[in-house]
Amino acid sequence: MGHLLQLAVALCYLPLSGASRIVGGHEARAHSRPYIASLQLNRESFCGGALIHRKWVLTAAHCMDNTPLNNVRVVLGAHNFIAPDRPVQVFGIQKSVIHPEYNSETFQNDILLLKLNDSAIITPSVRTVRLPRAGSDVAPGTNCSVAGWGFLSDSGTMPAALMETDVDMISRMTCNTSWTGQIYESMLCAATPGARSKGFCSGDSGGPLICGRNVEGVVSFSGIFCGNPLYPDVYTRVSYFTEWVGRQIKRL
Repeated sequence: MGHLLQLAVALCYLPLSGASRIVGGHEARAHSRPYIASLQLNRESFCGGALIHRKWVLTAAHCMDNTPLNNVRVVLGAHNFIAPDRPVQVFGIQKSVIHPEYNSETFQNDILLLKLNDSAIITPSVRTVRLPRAGSDVAPGTNCSVAGWGFLSDSGTMPAALMETDVDMISRMTCNTSWTGQIYESMLCAATPGARSKGFCSGDSGGPLICGRNVEGVVSFSGIFCGNPLYPDVYTRVSYFTEWVGRQIKRL
């Protein structure tokens, strides 16, 4: 892995004050993303996730690097942590299922499933999100969105409420010109031309990239500065793993 990617990882994936957060966006409409999960340590959100089954949350493998399961709680139905308007659902983790070919240096196969210790109760503010068809792809130019409780800027400003922003998908070939060959078929990239400081940042890791009605990506890694247009944001491509996800849920 090149020195550039090593530096990007060092700056974008520090625990709590550094795992990836939304920059250049706005506050989401309360509970408009009922599938979104907050992974928390000491009641502080450090990563995001998506509820894909009443007992399963999809997130990034790197979120749980060296993190003891019994110290993490999963919160569903949240919007504003300081001024909550509805009760949230809080879970422990019964099991963590990491992709067997996850590479913590290159972020290949950066995907992980968390089995909750109980089934989520489906309500207007807690719902599952749909997985994409296995092997499908997101066309360059598609407008998608990403959300999270991560930092609002590189300076580390944290929001109380869920933030979101729109992003434009680009081809892996174009993305590779910036990331010098570090982009694989199992990844997706987004970059909004001319929009400086727009995308995800520290604390949004593991959160869902939504295109239409599907969770098409999982926040994986970004460049040296959050929202840097020179280095597109990179997501794990969920459709590449749809069949693997289905097998794990059925098996466990």
